Order: sequence, then structure tokens, then C-alpha cells
Amino acid sequence: MADRTAVSSFRILPAWATPRGGRTPEASGTQQRAGQHEAQYLTTVLRSIHDIDAARWDELAGGDALARNHAYLAAVEASSINDCAFFYLLIHDHDDKLLAHACVYTITTDFAQLLPGALQGLAAQLRRIWPGFLKSKITECALPLVAGHSISLSEGADYNRLILALESALSDIARAERSSLVVIRDFLTAERTRFDVLLSRGYNLVFNMPLARIRVRWKSHAEYLAAMRSRYRKDVTRRLKRASERGGDVEILACFAEHASTLANQSRVVQENSGGFKREVLAPAYYENMDRMLGDRSQLLVIRRDGRLVAHGMVLADSTNLIATYFGREAGPPRHEWFRLINEVIRLGIEHQCSYINLGRGSYDAKALVGADIEPLYVYARSSSAFVNWLMRRIPNIMQRSLKQPKRIFRE
Repeated sequence: MADRTAVSSFRILPAWATPRGGRTPEASGTQQRAGQHEAQYLTTVLRSIHDIDAARWDELAGGDALARNHAYLAAVEASSINDCAFFYLLIHDHDDKLLAHACVYTITTDFAQLLPGALQGLAAQLRRIWPGFLKSKITECALPLVAGHSISLSEGADYNRLILALESALSDIARAERSSLVVIRDFLTAERTRFDVLLSRGYNLVFNMPLARIRVRWKSHAEYLAAMRSRYRKDVTRRLKRASERGGDVEILACFAEHASTLANQSRVVQENSGGFKREVLAPAYYENMDRMLGDRSQLLVIRRDGRLVAHGMVLADSTNLIATYFGREAGPPRHEWFRLINEVIRLGIEHQCSYINLGRGSYDAKALVGADIEPLYVYARSSSAFVNWLMRRIPNIMQRSLKQPKRIFRE
């Protein structure tokens, strides 16, 4: 049974009676009233997204944030990503109106990847003696596997109180899970005004890897190309021609679960050849669940050569965004597959008249050349270690990537 506890003074007591993997109806649990204060909040910590009705969750999440929706979170939860354990925070008022919710998960992260190359060998030697060196179990309040924050708030509510209430429950989870680092991410610059209240709880504001996204302001792909300055348009068309000459047809698959094993293997090829920060490893279940649970809101762009699926890129769509998630290709030298798939993502986003085409993190120079803006993402982070907090204050941009001066890709 989930233990729901009423509180005043914005202190949320822990709710840990739901066993891991158990299924508890969202309306069940014990309630405790704490005085006659006007603003009492009730909190529930669920161990599965299936413990709350999908319609009730999605009503608050909204239609323009697919990755905060019930179906997406259910697909990720079922996909056995690394050692993740998931939690779902719900905040109600005394009339049982749902005011806020958030997805939280714990995951072990290897920070040795952030060390300079010269120190990687030293870290490997130290791990022979101390296997957990620079590995940390993090409690994250965030969207799993895509950029963006996971907090949904009821319009017109007292945002400061709700955010601090969610943070209190998040801290209780971290203590119960023996996690020394809590992070609440990812926030665009415009979103900080609402969430900077977390600084009052001792959080440090640090950078995450930035987000590459294109603001759509064209009616067609041809208009998008025409809006480019001449040198960049010629570069894109030349690269597209070269990629096309390498062969293969580009298709859009609405159903792709049957290819799950191939897709997972291809995603590992890209990850192993990437020089960036690596963490989540995808299994076939990820592709199976994204197909089965999201339906036409997830699609797969694939390249085939001689009938063989040689590369892919997944996209998710909601009412505002087209989100590129994971790319993969078969082993061997790359043959311009990534650029060809990215161009098809852009074409699809323009055809659907999305507001933004989110191209994710990494490969920033290449994404900038097709018109993406590189926007900072902010993280609120706090550790139980005084030294780690001190370090975050001294080097808040450790995850940020240095970028070249932005180019004027478009004539406007």
C-alpha cells in the first residue's frame, strides 16, 4: 500500500510502504491530517507509473510534452535501462486535486568519463583497488533518455510551494536509496525564473550538455533550404548528394518492434564510437516498448541497402516538438548515414509544422550547420558531500561543451 501523508509547512514525510515492483491504486493509502492549516499538501510516492490512471497523469502533463506523458514513461520503465529504479511523485491538495507530479529515478553514473585523457589510465588503476572510484548513484528528477525536465505543475497554483514540496520528497528518496547526489534537470533559460527557488534549498546551478534545436519558421523543406545563406545551402545540398550516392533508400517505419535486436546493436555501435559522455545502454526492449506503447507518436527513420537495414534514427512527436532520440548504424566505417537521417528528421518536422525540432545533445558543430541553435541547459544539483558541493560551485560548467562562434546559417 502507498503511504500518503498530509503535511503542513511544506514538509513532506517519506512514503515508502509500496514494495518495489508492487502495483498500488493511486487512491489508496493512509492519510494523516496535520492541523487546520489552509494549504495542506498530500504526497504519494509510487514505484510504477501504472499505479496511477493514465488519463489523470496526462491531464496535468499536457499534450505538448510527450516525454512527460504516461505512455512514454511506461515504455521507458519497462525497458530495463541500466540499473534505473523509478519513482513518481504526486502532490495533491486537501480536496485530492492533483497539483503537481514528477518522474524521479536513480542511476549509477561513471564520472571518470569527464576526466582529461591523461588521467583515464590513472582512474582505471585506482578502480582495481576501489571499484567504485568516481562512480556515483544519482537521484535524478528529469525526463529519462531525452533532454527536458519532468515536473508538471497545475496552472495558477503556488509554484514555489509545489516545487519545494517536490524537492522535499525527492530528498527523502535520495536518503532512502543512499544516493549522495541529487540533480533536478534540464531547464532552458526561460524556465529558470520558476525553478530558481531551488537555490534556497542549497542547490548549485550548473550546466548540462546543451540542447540543439531548430525553431521551425518555414512551410516546406524547400523553403528551409532557400532561407539559408548561399554557402551553407550549397554545403547541405552537396553533402546530401554525396550521401545519396553512397546508396540506400530512406523509409519511415510506423511499426518497428520486429527489428528491435538489430536496432539495439546499431545504437551500441554509435555509442562505442562516440567521444561524448556515455551512460544509458539500450536493450531491444526499449525499441519494442516505444513501438508498442507510443503507437504513431514514435516513428523510425531507416536506411536500407540491398534490403538490409543499415542505419536508423527514432523520432517522437507531440503537439509542439519533433524529438530525435537515438541514432544507430551497422558496424564499419560510416557512410554519411547520420547526415541523411538528420535531414529527414528536419523534413518531417517541417511537414508536421512543429514549433521545434529537437536534435538532442552532441555533434554540435554538425547540427549547427543544418540550422540548429545550441541552447544551454541548466541543472540544480546538491550533494551530501561538502567537497562535491564546493567543486560544483567552482566548476559549474564541467558538462558544458565549448562551441565555436555561432554562424549565421540563415539570411534572416
